Amino acid sequence: MLESGLSNAKENQVKINRVQVYDMDGTIVDSMHRYRTVTVNGKTSIDLEYWRKNEYRAMGDSLLPLAAQYKSDLLDPHCYVIIATARVINRPDARFINQILGCPDYIISRKHSDSQSGKTLKSNGLARFFNLKNFALADWTFYEDNVDYLNAVCSRFPIKPVFIQSNQGH
Repeated sequence: MLESGLSNAKENQVKINRVQVYDMDGTIVDSMHRYRTVTVNGKTSIDLEYWRKNEYRAMGDSLLPLAAQYKSDLLDPHCYVIIATARVINRPDARFINQILGCPDYIISRKHSDSQSGKTLKSNGLARFFNLKNFALADWTFYEDNVDYLNAVCSRFPIKPVFIQSNQGH
């Protein structure tokens, strides 16, 4: 099973020129078939209970157009690819990544008991890379459909933000 963390030793073996950080849902993966929102006190957010009840349906997810660039980046030995998702990576998610999406060099994901915000999760997960020599001169880009997460990460680090319009950016 795929686990969060390094899937290979690229970060220590090759000069990294680019780092591409991809959110999953609504950015490179369409999971709308198991997604819905709730509105509480005028604020719309993901219905986490519904999402968790439908995690087993991950193999029914499909790829969005940006996934072609993601797959191309995976083949570039000088590009380090990170998935930064607020998902808990369960067996169906890992299977989807392994069999359909393609394994990144690193995954930042939520642990089962983790309730921190997605922007904190992603920012803290990326922080370790900015202390590593091999990433110091790389060009960074972050693809995200949640504008709050995008702004939080890109205001903390020198990362080019790319907002991806979707119906899942809650």
